[in-house]
Amino acid sequence: MLTTEMKSKTTCIFGGTFDPIHKGHLHILNQLEELTPYERVIVIPARISNFKQESVPTPAVDRYNMVKIALNEYSTQHPTRLELLVSDVEIKRGGVSYTYDTVVDILERYPVTGRLGLIMGDDLLPDLDKWYRIDELKELVDFICFTRDKIVAPKREGYHIRQINTPVYNASSTEVRGGDFSSLTEGVRSYVESHGLYKA
Repeated sequence: MLTTEMKSKTTCIFGGTFDPIHKGHLHILNQLEELTPYERVIVIPARISNFKQESVPTPAVDRYNMVKIALNEYSTQHPTRLELLVSDVEIKRGGVSYTYDTVVDILERYPVTGRLGLIMGDDLLPDLDKWYRIDELKELVDFICFTRDKIVAPKREGYHIRQINTPVYNASSTEVRGGDFSSLTEGVRSYVESHGLYKA
């Protein structure tokens, strides 16, 4: 359910470029609900991803609007116990979006029960030690690592990593940008087409 309540809840953040958000991202939310006790997820579109600084993403306002549309559709079509929020904190901050800065900001804005969770894919694990201010970041969050094909995430000293193995959902933002809209929700696809995005 989408809401603006500010009660203290177990919370995780789900960041990314979301260019655009697709059913694969929503599948992660579904798996998070089924396999973890988290009560709130804050979805945060990046202004400029630290991992994709050379790319030129779709305008932030469009990516933010599409995330809102997709989450509204998800919560309407699949009643969920999760409180789903969208934050423009990285968009408003400007510049490159660093996870550490976002975590600090979210902890200041929202009442969080326990440690903040940070959703990530197993493709980011190899370079985790290179993240901006990682020594401070790992003291603040639990890394919720979604892995595929039964990959076992290596243990890392000083990190709180929870591995969630989940079936692969074949969806790709790259394919959408190339003109294949099959992985978009109905509302997001309508937005894409009405705004002439991704070769629509």
